[in-house]
Amino acid sequence: MKIVWQAQAEAELDAATDYYIINAGIEVAGDFRNEVGRITSRLREHPEIGIRIHHQSRRLPLHGYPYDLVYRLTPEKTLIVVALAHQRRLPGYWAGRK
Repeated sequence: MKIVWQAQAEAELDAATDYYIINAGIEVAGDFRNEVGRITSRLREHPEIGIRIHHQSRRLPLHGYPYDLVYRLTPEKTLIVVALAHQRRLPGYWAGRK
C-alpha cells in the first residue's frame, strides 16, 4: 500500500510537531512523530480500519494526542493523507481537499 501525504497534511504535521517542540519539549515532539509513524504503518497493513466519515474519507485517531489522521483510499491502492486534523478544530475543514 502506497501512502502519499498531501502538502496541507504535511504542513499540519510540521506545525503540530513545532507546537510540541516549543510547548512540551523535543521528547514529546518525537513521541508525537513516532505515533504518526505507527498509525501510518498500521494503515499500510489494514487501510480500512479507519472510521468512515464521508463516502471515500476515513479517520483514525492518534493514541495519546488530540489528532485524527484523515485519509482517502484510491482504487489504485493508494492511501492519500488529506489532513492531520486537530480534534477541536472545525470539523470537516479539510473536506474540500482533493
